[in-house]
Amino acid sequence: MAKKTVKPISNDAEDSMSHDTGYKLLFSHPRLVQDLITGFVQPQWQDSIDFKTLEPVKASFATDDLRQRHDDCIWRMKFKDTWLYLYLLLEFQSSEDYFMANRVMTYLGLLYQDIIRSQLLKKGDLLPPVLPIVIYNGASNWSGPVEIASLINPIHPALQAYTPQLSYFLLQERATPKDYSQTHPTNLVGHLIALEQCATSDDLQNQLQLLQQQLKAARYQPIRRSFAIWLSRLLRVKFKAESIPEYQELTEVNAMLAERLTDWTLQWKKEGEEIGEKRGEKRGVKRGEKIGQKKEALRLLIRLSQLKYGELPDWAVQNMEQADLQQLENWAERILTAESLEALMT
Repeated sequence: MAKKTVKPISNDAEDSMSHDTGYKLLFSHPRLVQDLITGFVQPQWQDSIDFKTLEPVKASFATDDLRQRHDDCIWRMKFKDTWLYLYLLLEFQSSEDYFMANRVMTYLGLLYQDIIRSQLLKKGDLLPPVLPIVIYNGASNWSGPVEIASLINPIHPALQAYTPQLSYFLLQERATPKDYSQTHPTNLVGHLIALEQCATSDDLQNQLQLLQQQLKAARYQPIRRSFAIWLSRLLRVKFKAESIPEYQELTEVNAMLAERLTDWTLQWKKEGEEIGEKRGEKRGVKRGEKIGQKKEALRLLIRLSQLKYGELPDWAVQNMEQADLQQLENWAERILTAESLEALMT
């Protein structure tokens, strides 16, 4: 068994960064890229792709501010019968970026610069098409536009010809059917999404067992290792457990889950109860404040009414006691102008 290395995570930002690198590790496998295209992008031209030619592209962007790019997530493949390159630029995003279309346009421009330089393109040569994919695993719906033109103010029709045209494909994980990994068991990206979307500890363990079943063949050992590392980092985030080692095999992750799930379930239950108690306390305080305000408003209205109209009949007192705070305040404002009790309460 490979030696495990514990890598403490000190804060949420580092947790997220670690999780992102786990993502990139998974998508360094051609199988994951192919499953992403065939299962989720599903382009009309996918039959023209020779997936056996999938190979990673190591781009070298020149600008200092964008030197740290997802180079290992750029791929190319044969398209139809020629070496017409198709580059896949995969962006992983856990929180919404409204201006993502602008970011993608910037990255594609830098990628094209690198292609021109590295492939020594000359006059008359054509650049390859690029398919940008944004994978979003956030809890809320993505609302940012997928087209760059939607971000640009259309001040005059004559300027439309100069407006850049570019869009990206958005894969929103929460929109994936919950049973996708069961109806499409061979699609490994479906398992990845299902693991991220697990709401309970039991769901997590069951989903992991389904993944193990798909990857039990010896040829999947590199992918199993990548999934194990990615899961180790995912679980640190989910359970806020910094001591989880970087496992190298899914069997190790499964064994760890079996050992710790009871404790984690109790922890979740305790945290849920504490949150419920705090919410209940807040609701109780707010309710108490409203009750106190209503009692004071009722006391003041009865006193002012007695001073102006004399002894109050039972029906008037009953109406006041049944009214809400807003109605009591409205009556108190009108008491200066209402000639009679009946006029006040109509």
